Amino acid sequence: EEQIEGAYYHYSHGLKKHLGNCQRIVHGHRSKIEIFENHKRSSELEDYWSACFRNIYIGTKEDVKKVLDINGKEHTSFCYTAQQGRFKLTLPSKRVHIIDTDSTVELIAAYIADQCLAKHPNNHYLVKAYEGVGKGAIAERK
Repeated sequence: EEQIEGAYYHYSHGLKKHLGNCQRIVHGHRSKIEIFENHKRSSELEDYWSACFRNIYIGTKEDVKKVLDINGKEHTSFCYTAQQGRFKLTLPSKRVHIIDTDSTVELIAAYIADQCLAKHPNNHYLVKAYEGVGKGAIAERK
């Protein structure tokens, strides 16, 4: 297991438009995240987003098929068809974070930057989201 100094996120997702095994509905990543607010690294924001995305399924809004009650608890069901077949998943909604876009590392970085900017529109944000060895994304908002 990779030793990560500082904040990291730990999420699973599925990418139906991917051509490889990433299209499988529940595969995960445990990766470092760096967030800069007004050109200074923000451990507060890094801790916040690592807590939001710790042991969570990041789902794409268009893949949500229904929200249902199972034994008094809300669950979210996802379903999509990809090159490797049809994939379905139902999870407790408290373990799901839904975004409007696909859940690629590039779009996750952009989502985090957009959310930060929405809370503080006069600030500058730079998000570095990593995803394994030699892969990651940078999103900047000002």
